[in-house]
Amino acid sequence: MTRLATEVHRPDFGLRLIIVWKCVKVALLVGVAIAAFVLVGSDLHALGLRAITWLGLDPAGHRVARVLGMLAGLTPGRVVAIGAGALGYAAVLALEAWGLHRRRAWAEWLTIIVTSSLIPVEIYELARHPSTGKVLTLIANIAIVIYLARHRILFLPPRPR
Repeated sequence: MTRLATEVHRPDFGLRLIIVWKCVKVALLVGVAIAAFVLVGSDLHALGLRAITWLGLDPAGHRVARVLGMLAGLTPGRVVAIGAGALGYAAVLALEAWGLHRRRAWAEWLTIIVTSSLIPVEIYELARHPSTGKVLTLIANIAIVIYLARHRILFLPPRPR
């Protein structure tokens, strides 16, 4: 058996890490969608204020006040749109994860296209409001695109013996 054929069947840590990362994001987005649909019509500002108080944070803090202000401005239609968007994006990520798990070439291209299309938005957001989380997300997404683009061998069908 050639080295090429064994590499295709050997478990690949990097690919599994990408799949797990996609699944974690799916779970978080489904949680956001469920929360949005459950909270439609609720007073989100009051709920946010109670959560902030329960966490022991200062409601007058700059970032906390900004978040509370955003919650106060959300209409029920906007909350539904957030839930639907989160659910739609979760479906795309779940499709990517399944396709990568099954080592489908279309999933590799879908992941590269979707992930790289978000990089300019992440750079813009990072320039507007820098944070460690945004830097780490940008680095992770760039690493995913480079990894998949460089490791095409993972998605080649095994050669017949």
